[in-house]
Amino acid sequence: MKKKYWLKLAYKWRVFLYFLHGHSVKGLMTAGKPCQVEDPTVSVTFGDVIHPCVRYIEEGFEGHKWWMVYTPYYGGNDKIENPRLCYADADNEPPTNWKFYCTIKDTPECGYNSDPTLLFFNEKLYVFWRECNTPKTREIGCGAATFGCYVKEKSVVYISVPQLVNLFSKNKGVEDNEVCPTIIKRNGKFYGYSMHHNFVPNFIYNIPSKIGSLLYKYHIFFILDALFGYKDLKNIGISIWVSSSLEHSFCYLKTIKIKNISRLYQPWHMDIFMSNDKYDNRLYAVIQSSIEFADICFAWSDDGELFNIYSPPLITTDSIGLAGIYKPSALLVGKKLYVYYTARDSNNNHLNRLFVTEIDWCNIIGKLGVNP
Repeated sequence: MKKKYWLKLAYKWRVFLYFLHGHSVKGLMTAGKPCQVEDPTVSVTFGDVIHPCVRYIEEGFEGHKWWMVYTPYYGGNDKIENPRLCYADADNEPPTNWKFYCTIKDTPECGYNSDPTLLFFNEKLYVFWRECNTPKTREIGCGAATFGCYVKEKSVVYISVPQLVNLFSKNKGVEDNEVCPTIIKRNGKFYGYSMHHNFVPNFIYNIPSKIGSLLYKYHIFFILDALFGYKDLKNIGISIWVSSSLEHSFCYLKTIKIKNISRLYQPWHMDIFMSNDKYDNRLYAVIQSSIEFADICFAWSDDGELFNIYSPPLITTDSIGLAGIYKPSALLVGKKLYVYYTARDSNNNHLNRLFVTEIDWCNIIGKLGVNP
């Protein structure tokens, strides 16, 4: 009873914080349908799903139109955080039953994999993922980088060079400008979009190291986030990269701050997509608002650089009845916007489950005051 009491009290306080900052605790989208994902290593990963990236291929690839890459992350175990490719078949609705295709990258000797993304181009299905402190990143002299491959008949062909390389690896090891990348083709070029973060507050370096260690040991920043929305991680903005080829390294252009961010938010992960209307050149994004206590927000960019967050959010804990909302993936098929997201299992706090929800595209785009 005591635990339930404190959980209710914490939720009421969160509602008050939202009210204080002019937020709605209700999202625009309803709770999603649960998805089943075939898992050949369920005894190790427990069917955990996180970091989904879902793409719809109109012409199909190897007989299937729906494809997804994700990583398991049961109980925060980054040793199993290895990208896996799945496919699905469905007509007139988003699929909820996914079949295993292949593992893209196994556990490295050291470090870990994360943040996969998909792009179908020139009859090839490309998969990209991040590696952190692995032998490959050490070989190129950085702490984190995005690598890629393409798949064909369940075989994986790796690209020899990294696509994105964290340019700030030597900045005390806490700044990273290629978190959770999305790679798209736009205006005849390939663009990479990734989150740019500073993982540790600057003041930490101006206080005794023992005090700084205690702040993290006793989860002080987590408590400050829960009570006041103060986060140790700071989002610097969205990094933009460009390349003439998917199989070459991308050139970093700049990082641009996201507009209209609430003080309760420090955007963490995202997925970027385009409209299927050839006259709509905007970019759209679904953004996880924070690492903890997250909402899923909708954002758009008229010029492919400056992103504006729309309020209210698409998905909130209140609107789906589950906590632990994590990185979403969005795609526009016909006149429906589909959003895949993960949330913690209501009976197992270590397990992340996959869900999909939908909304009419006109309901979203019309609120922005632009033509659908």
